[in-house]
Amino acid sequence: MIRILIMLMFIASSSHDIHFSKSTVDYNEDSKTLQVVINVFTNDLELAIERSHDKLDLEIGADTQHEATDSFVADYCIQRIDFKRNNQEVDFNFIGFEYDYDICYLYLESDTLSIAQFDELLLGVNLFFELYDDQENVVDLTTPFSDDHFILNRDSPVSFIKTNGK
Repeated sequence: MIRILIMLMFIASSSHDIHFSKSTVDYNEDSKTLQVVINVFTNDLELAIERSHDKLDLEIGADTQHEATDSFVADYCIQRIDFKRNNQEVDFNFIGFEYDYDICYLYLESDTLSIAQFDELLLGVNLFFELYDDQENVVDLTTPFSDDHFILNRDSPVSFIKTNGK
């Protein structure tokens, strides 16, 4: 079912009825960071940011793209990613984004952290909940001790994970 939704996301036109994002969160053991790639519809990203800034027109990907688009996108993303390890907040840095017509690929990386067996993790990707009642954010999380997949929405905006030592 999730694969069908992912396929629909990438073949939908810029005007879509599906309110969906796809996030991949991988723990990099070499750098001891979480590396995040989020795929979103470009028009959803523009709408979310423009609604919180009076008279802003981002025009992502256009020749007339707003000069502060990177900053606006960074602020929006950082505010909507929530990660805690054993009740300790983990901060993220915005690396950048790529535009591919209908889809934007957002890249973030966490501050350095260690993930151990039996850690308690909390993860939230709260994109576009302010826009759409039916927004769903599919998340794949891979750490040395867990491989989890879940769908976040307004009613369940975060997921709690206990690493199991697989």
